[in-house]
Amino acid sequence: MNPLRCFVIGLLLIAVGAADVFAEARFPISSSLKELSKPGIRLDAPVHMTADTLSYDEDTGVAVAEGNVEMAFGTRTMRADRVRYDSTTGEADLSGKVRYKDADEEFAFDRITINLNSETGVLYNGTIRISSSNYQIASQKIEKTGKSTFLVEKGTLTTCPCDPEPDWKFEVRRAQVTLDKYAVGKDITFRIRGVPVLWLPWGAFPVKMTRQSGLLLPNFSSNRSRGYTLQVPYYHVINRWSDATVTLDAMSRRGYRPEIEYRFVLNPESVGAVRATMFHDRADNMNRGRYYGENVFRSGPYTANAVLEVPTDPRYYLDLVDNNALVRARDARSEGFASVTGVQSEHALSIVWNKDLQEIPGPDNTVQRVPEYSMTVLPVGIPTVGVDLSGEVSSTRFQRRDGFDELRVRGFGEVSRPIPLYRSFTLVPYLFTDVLGTRFESSPADGPTDHGRFVPGGGATLSADARKDIPERAAVHSAGVSAGFRYVPKIHQEDLPITDRWSRLAPQSQFLFTLSQRLLGVNDGAAPKEILSFHIEWAYDLGGSELSGSPYVDPLAPYVRALRDQVDTGAGRPQRKNNALSDIYAMVGLNPVERWRFKGEALFDPVDSTFTVGAVSGEYKKDEDHRFLAEYRLSRGLAEDVRGTFAWPLLRWLHVKAQASYSLRNGNLSEGGVGVSVYPRSDCWNVGFTVDRKTQPDDTSVKLTFGLKGIGSVGN
Repeated sequence: MNPLRCFVIGLLLIAVGAADVFAEARFPISSSLKELSKPGIRLDAPVHMTADTLSYDEDTGVAVAEGNVEMAFGTRTMRADRVRYDSTTGEADLSGKVRYKDADEEFAFDRITINLNSETGVLYNGTIRISSSNYQIASQKIEKTGKSTFLVEKGTLTTCPCDPEPDWKFEVRRAQVTLDKYAVGKDITFRIRGVPVLWLPWGAFPVKMTRQSGLLLPNFSSNRSRGYTLQVPYYHVINRWSDATVTLDAMSRRGYRPEIEYRFVLNPESVGAVRATMFHDRADNMNRGRYYGENVFRSGPYTANAVLEVPTDPRYYLDLVDNNALVRARDARSEGFASVTGVQSEHALSIVWNKDLQEIPGPDNTVQRVPEYSMTVLPVGIPTVGVDLSGEVSSTRFQRRDGFDELRVRGFGEVSRPIPLYRSFTLVPYLFTDVLGTRFESSPADGPTDHGRFVPGGGATLSADARKDIPERAAVHSAGVSAGFRYVPKIHQEDLPITDRWSRLAPQSQFLFTLSQRLLGVNDGAAPKEILSFHIEWAYDLGGSELSGSPYVDPLAPYVRALRDQVDTGAGRPQRKNNALSDIYAMVGLNPVERWRFKGEALFDPVDSTFTVGAVSGEYKKDEDHRFLAEYRLSRGLAEDVRGTFAWPLLRWLHVKAQASYSLRNGNLSEGGVGVSVYPRSDCWNVGFTVDRKTQPDDTSVKLTFGLKGIGSVGN
């Protein structure tokens, strides 16, 4: 219901003493006013009103409330010096510092005249403000021409209502305003701190409480590959749960690229987006495009996720995408996944499709997984024998365009029994089997044959946990230590196909030791805060001299060995024999005071006295505009980098954001960027200048941004 109509009708309901309405007023109530009650009028809550006097003329049907008129109903409040209402014509006149407030909507005028039947009238000398978006319209005269339409004469529009003068505002000579749509104005002057900087003969501004279709603010950027780029997006509302954006990229070097993005939200946990673009690249004289998107769906025990990533050519990311992860990728991967989870098991079905981006001459042996099925059984007790059973079974079909297709099946099962020894000491012995089988499809007589392997194993883990409360320091110290032994016999696996080399299991006679400690700060009514954490892990193999079973990752190997194998593979080093003593992995985290965090981790080779990997970092973070971070990271034979991030207001009105990664190994800047934004007096508007630099590929991007809070920004 119209706020003014609610106010005046509420005033009459108070006067007639209608049900559920409370009146506190210093005036007599006439029973004849009951005739003014109209059917169909409903207030959201009881009304409370005060006024100095109330008079009613039964002959003319005019009611007048005067002197400090105040009324509250629900979340709405209204004040005025005088209210006059003619029940025969529906005319209402509110005068003398009229104030109306409902949630985040505020009206403040010297006088309001309105016809409650036609919902038309005039609002004199005042403002309309929506506090949630800081949106404010001010004028000496606003004519209400309909239920949700207004005509503004010599008004201003801003989302930065600073006193006494807004940081910025649009002055319009005449504007037609439709709530939840647009304000269309003529003779528009844009002023910053009262100084005119731009004049437009015509313009349209959003005045919306809900999603509406329309043009979004354009963006502008420049880099070496695309040249100067102007992006013009159009937003379209399809229904309450989906929308779309159509964007045209005008690139000075490569031409015009249209892109459409469709988004949907099925429920709070089920969202997705699909994007597509296709255009003629005049720099390479070819048609190019990209189809990509993502989806997450959850409903009870069911989950379905998907990622789509299909470029038309291997160099699309290098020429047209700023995402460094995609630029460096060896293949474009699309995935689909669906699962159902029960109390003790989970079933999953997935598809993985790769598009090769390496442009290597010769046959295309890119492997596609269509499909892959897996079943996981969580530990479940078997009462008759007193043990827990767990396992996993998976089946995958590998497909190649220029190679043999194959069907691969793998199963892993484990039985274990926790045995409490003393207080927090627990011993868990276990036995397991790992089975792998591969069958080639459409294999010629002299081609590959079926292969498989069966690997048994077993071991035991002894663990202990301790905790100590420190009430005088409001802290809790916890520690855990474990020692385990795993045995895997040496099984012949050399005849496994190349695609299963990553699944080979190395023989083990290995002890694994771990130690973890945490110091937590505890406060009443607040979640525990981690002050210090420490974790160390290492292994010792009695065999010691065996070759690593895989050039990739042995799924049964501990982390302290598997990570080193990954680094060696990435660096192109051949397989080597294991040392009896593994690398030592250590991780430490320190949060001495609020907003400060220090982290360090390392994988140290005690035989060669070198670091396989190492990283140390320190960070201060209040929010995204008050943050700095410094990090050093080493991967032996692969990379040695330092990285930094800085974001801070150097002055009250000058904000700087910068980030950089420098390769100590190559002696160059791998990527970096710096941006400067100016926020004069307030954060209602800003001007920014950003330069981004990267070396893979070698490119520099420049962006100039201009933003108005609540309206939008140009150049992002």
